[in-house]
Amino acid sequence: MFMSRRGSFWTSRLLVVVACILLVYSFVALEGRGKEGETDDGDRKTNRRTTENEKEAPRLVFMVIDAFRLSFLTSSDSPMTFTKSSIANNSAILFDAYARMPTVTLPRITAYITGTLPSFGTILTNLATDEIKIDNWISRIHALKKRIHFFGDDTWIRLLPGKFKKYDGVTSFYVNDYTEVDQNVTRHLKKEFSRVRKWDVLILHYLGLDHIGHSLGGNSPKIPEKLKEMDEVIVRIHEFLRNSSSDSLENYLIVCGDHGMTAAGSHGGASPEETRVPVVMWKIGSQPNEKLVENPEKPPKIEQIDVSATIFDLFGLKMPSESYGISLASWFRDDTFEVENLKKQHEHFKNIIEEKHLSISDICEEHCDYSDKFLQKSLKKWFKTVQEELIGASSEMPNISIFISFALLIQATVLSANAWFSRTPQLNLSIFLVNIMCFASSLIEEEHEIWFYLGSTVVAIRAIRWLRNREEKELKPIIALAVLHRIAYGYMQSTRRRWSMDQSLLPESLFSEVFDRNVTDFNTFLKFDAIFVMIGSFIYWWIYIKKNHSLIFLPMLSQYLRYMEFAPIGVFNIVQIHILIQLCVVPIGIITGTMLFGFLPLILAIVPVSQVLLALFTYRIGHLSAKMQFGDVENLIFCMASFFYFGNSNSLSTLSLTSAYVGLLDYYPILVGAQLIVYTFAGPILYMAGRTSFVSTKSPATSHWLQLHFSFRISALATSLICLYIFQNHLFVWSVYSPKVVYDMAHVIVFGIFLTHLSLSA
Repeated sequence: MFMSRRGSFWTSRLLVVVACILLVYSFVALEGRGKEGETDDGDRKTNRRTTENEKEAPRLVFMVIDAFRLSFLTSSDSPMTFTKSSIANNSAILFDAYARMPTVTLPRITAYITGTLPSFGTILTNLATDEIKIDNWISRIHALKKRIHFFGDDTWIRLLPGKFKKYDGVTSFYVNDYTEVDQNVTRHLKKEFSRVRKWDVLILHYLGLDHIGHSLGGNSPKIPEKLKEMDEVIVRIHEFLRNSSSDSLENYLIVCGDHGMTAAGSHGGASPEETRVPVVMWKIGSQPNEKLVENPEKPPKIEQIDVSATIFDLFGLKMPSESYGISLASWFRDDTFEVENLKKQHEHFKNIIEEKHLSISDICEEHCDYSDKFLQKSLKKWFKTVQEELIGASSEMPNISIFISFALLIQATVLSANAWFSRTPQLNLSIFLVNIMCFASSLIEEEHEIWFYLGSTVVAIRAIRWLRNREEKELKPIIALAVLHRIAYGYMQSTRRRWSMDQSLLPESLFSEVFDRNVTDFNTFLKFDAIFVMIGSFIYWWIYIKKNHSLIFLPMLSQYLRYMEFAPIGVFNIVQIHILIQLCVVPIGIITGTMLFGFLPLILAIVPVSQVLLALFTYRIGHLSAKMQFGDVENLIFCMASFFYFGNSNSLSTLSLTSAYVGLLDYYPILVGAQLIVYTFAGPILYMAGRTSFVSTKSPATSHWLQLHFSFRISALATSLICLYIFQNHLFVWSVYSPKVVYDMAHVIVFGIFLTHLSLSA
């Protein structure tokens, strides 16, 4: 019987591995589809259309400010005075651009240069950029023998190798640097702005604002300083283009954000702060255009892909057949150009509708008078309707792979159920009830509330049981668990969606705002009091572990010193050395069977100072769960709740890159990835470590509940997969259901590693 159970579980792990590999491969392969870029060498007449007066090709500066959300520019206290004044006097036009999911850099750049919508697979390839194969305006302009210079995020260089005559890339992954990373871009402007015309297109991608958000938070005082710096760069560019403009040369400046930024400083989700970005366009050398915008305070709403279509038009290039963008170039041109532009756009969308066999009726069947003002307005509305239909129809899913992976996961769940669930019918019911909640998008977004509520329910049930038997020794653990659970789940509430709304919409606080503060505010709040907290933590931890493993104090001390203004020069090196030592200790722990405790110093080294106590509380909750002899359902509830204690959710925007770079002076993918995983799953690791400090990791009880938890994660992944398939045409398919699949897959992999460790060390 034992061998059958063990064999079933190993088989289920193998099936899970195959299912995960198939899913990842399918989404990445789906992302790789696309037509090869056309060139202008073969047939210039089909790919290039000349402007009305055969003017010289325009000169363009395309400037991307990473994590530049709309409110950074439109707020009343925005320091970008020049940009705002240009918009106010109609020298420039501001658009409210929608950044579709996923709101990370690679897919947003792809949208800007190709006019296509990357799939969710780019979230898996964002760290491993490959050459873009889809037709784009950079490749087209390069084929016309135009000179393109680039400075900034090296993602562009990997996307478009050989397309830039001159370039200098900076890494986008080392988020602790928000000064030099931008200075290394700006330092090139002096040479680029010499009197001699060296380029036709200049592309700049500034990363500093994004790095400030990741490392210091979305409300950091460094953000206004960075915005002012960006405004000064825009002034330099504008002055150069104005001084070098002529009647035969049109100069354009486009400034835009790739994605936004949450109050916590992250991105990847679908909140308005992450999806609404500004696009500001100047036609430099021309007089202010009265037809731009009647009310600059309510900018026109566009898609990011419209920027690509606009650049194609400005350079007189034929729009690619895969582009769904609507050109905005008519805002800067005369009525004759607008008529021609409407005709070209109409023909473009008609061809796409026929190619994709969409049931959209044409607003103009045969002969159209494109100069008719009423028809022009009707066509523009029709363009938006067609664009929305095309965007909705472009949300492809690897359905066959999803079905195969789902079947494999169901089989793995059945094997796990036969091996471990046969004697726990109440657990089967619990898993079923939790999994069916995945069919409601709001419950996925607020899943943490479910586990917090269930955790409180466990405490309440324990208290009711105590009232029946009145055993004094059970009262103290119940009270301790209730207090720690309440503090733990309120610790990071400020980072989540419903706490990010305007404060005026929230009810007045009944208690102190300690637990409602943003992470950055909380660090500032602790700046003067942290030394007392740290001393208390030292004493608490010293007593708790009975003077064993006392070296655990070192990461806590070094963490605090990193935030102090009077920190010694070498303290950062101390943090580095400590983390390297711990990364060596963890593999030793895997071999010796003490892996969980080996993670503790590493976690305490990488978590922010404000979360050190949270880490200790989570560890203590795990210890109490063992002391109170939690059952399988109770362990499952608190292990899941511990994952959300640290501010996690099912949104990619809650991933914290700050902790991934603690102790690193450069970008090391393996180290960054390892620290990101450890921090993301710090809650479950600390909870399990707390349990195993009371009950051995090799005990049958510990092995049993971990295997049960792994089986639950398999069933959760299977459920989220079927939800993804059923709701593939849902409004939130990319913002809610797809991230849920990614998180469930990560849970399965992490817990699978723990179980494999336990099995091999047993």
